[in-house]
Amino acid sequence: MKKTLLTISLLALVMVTIAQTFDLGVKAGYNTSKISADLNTIKADANGGYNFGAFARLGGKSFYLQPEFLYVVKNGGFSVGSSTDAIKMKSIQVPVLLGLKLIDLKIASIRAFTGPAISFSTGYESDKSFKYNFNNSTWDYQLGAGVDVLMFTFDVRYEWGLSKSFDTTSLGSNFTSKGNTFSVNLGFKFL
Repeated sequence: MKKTLLTISLLALVMVTIAQTFDLGVKAGYNTSKISADLNTIKADANGGYNFGAFARLGGKSFYLQPEFLYVVKNGGFSVGSSTDAIKMKSIQVPVLLGLKLIDLKIASIRAFTGPAISFSTGYESDKSFKYNFNNSTWDYQLGAGVDVLMFTFDVRYEWGLSKSFDTTSLGSNFTSKGNTFSVNLGFKFL
């Protein structure tokens, strides 16, 4: 993981050095999350959440780098037989996305992007007051597409969990608990 972070940091430094464009903006969005469980006896429910934060976009005519700093609230739940539990997970997420402008017109552009994201847990809530042992940080991978019109930016993305959301041994079982999220975001570039 350290090599990956070093590679991303070096790529960012090179992009900043040769960047032809630099944008700063704010964004907010809606997400729907589902914590997958690899046991047939556990059913995962997807519920809506939200995110908001800031982003920077720097790059050249075709490629760009987009680091983001987001506050993310994801809602999900589990069902085991007739027992259910709703979970609200809160985190600070830092995606670092590499993008490609597919169509670039003067007032609008269409783009695609992909890259890793690390999330740092800031807390959780449980309907049943279970004591989940959430990991302090998790890694995800994001893939998406977006449209920019003047100063407005709109994107959709899907996020695959690469690491466990929480340790499940305290629940009397050891199943994989990775989160997957679909999100829709609207932003405004002010610089």
